[in-house]
Amino acid sequence: MPTAEKTYPGVYCDGDSWLHRFDARLKLLLLLVVVVSLFSASSGWRLLPLLLLWLLAARGCSRGWRNGLRVVAMLRWLLLFTLLMHLFFTPGRTLFGTSWLSLDGLLRGLLIDGQLLLAVLFSMLLAWTTRPERLAWALTSLLSPLQRLRVPVREAGGMLVLVLQFFPLIREEVAVLQPEAPAEKGLAGIKARAGLVAPLLLRLVDRADQLAVEMTATENNQPGVSVHDRRLTRFDWLLFAAGAIFLIVLWTL
Repeated sequence: MPTAEKTYPGVYCDGDSWLHRFDARLKLLLLLVVVVSLFSASSGWRLLPLLLLWLLAARGCSRGWRNGLRVVAMLRWLLLFTLLMHLFFTPGRTLFGTSWLSLDGLLRGLLIDGQLLLAVLFSMLLAWTTRPERLAWALTSLLSPLQRLRVPVREAGGMLVLVLQFFPLIREEVAVLQPEAPAEKGLAGIKARAGLVAPLLLRLVDRADQLAVEMTATENNQPGVSVHDRRLTRFDWLLFAAGAIFLIVLWTL
């Protein structure tokens, strides 16, 4: 039976790479800048340096390249549909002398596929190298100025921690019940698998209660996310500056 990590590549992977040590707040900021840069690119050549950057960063993660290929496989039908829609319906220069195939549409579809795929891959890179509680803390820390407007940032951060930690529980419980799935096919198989929904929900309710109790005990009965007093180090600032300079140089050429 495949492990949960192999089936779902977008989960945290333990490691001690430079991305694991990089501050989560700065990772979120750089991810935002990267995504904006991706979708503002007007030509495919601007995506190549970012692809090389992702390959370099993913090399430091456990099975980073392999999980990246699995993400591509998961998105293959969406990418193919996007490419075909632009190939058939985008006006412009024709392809192979046929009026119903568009060369401009092919180029546009490849560009959009590259933008979408790289945005997902960089997001997965953040998930692989950042624990859920650190990710929620980083987002809460960045949004903390909104507390002056009475926005419940800490409470929202606490809910985010629950959601991020609940997804692995769903994955684990599905993996536990999967061997009990019947081998029948067709309508009989669908009915038999539907019978596993109730046990799955009951197990998830129990696990959710346990998770809530553990988080409450950890936070000493204080609502919201515990914002750790972690100061940015010289390593964090140097890495953030290097990433920012790279993106600025790339988009000013």
